[in-house]
Amino acid sequence: MPRPSMKLERREEILKAYETCIALYGVEGATQKRIAEEAEIARPLLRHHVGNNDELLIEVVKRYTDRCRTSMLEFAAYPFTDQDELLAVLFLDNSDLTTATDTMIATNLIVVAQTHAPIKELMKSWFDDVHQSFELVLSKLYPNAPKDIVTTVATGLIGIYFNLDALFPIKNNDKNFQKSSYGAAKLLLGSLENEGEL
Repeated sequence: MPRPSMKLERREEILKAYETCIALYGVEGATQKRIAEEAEIARPLLRHHVGNNDELLIEVVKRYTDRCRTSMLEFAAYPFTDQDELLAVLFLDNSDLTTATDTMIATNLIVVAQTHAPIKELMKSWFDDVHQSFELVLSKLYPNAPKDIVTTVATGLIGIYFNLDALFPIKNNDKNFQKSSYGAAKLLLGSLENEGEL
């Protein structure tokens, strides 16, 4: 019988491999064969360490959303001093908030969520956390802005931010697109500086 720590380590390797396969091939294309190859283990060991396909998918969604939740909590707690610092973190600094791979995983999981109720609930909770984190950051930076305007701007900012990552595979190193995304976000934030009027 393997030591528990080795089993946990192997499980983590499998879930990480599954995430990589989802990012590259989508959920449908993330076959057990590909996952096993990515994790460098024998295919029958997938079930032994994680379970059947559905259990494996639920586990990878939980792993992904837990990781994102931690990142969003750190983002919301960061003491931003002005909009330029916030924009730099979101669009210029290549921070660890999310990566293009994370965005591809999210995009593929959102597709699956349309027909898979448990995943839909997990992804909805994930997005609610993202939205609340953005709202909290904006509320601290613009304490006089009305809540409904903060909510609207947070929604737009999230859209711009994730769009930039989602288009990374075809817009990689496109500085004009990055600059335009930054500019669009700055315009949105400007509405909060003017007492929240859009």
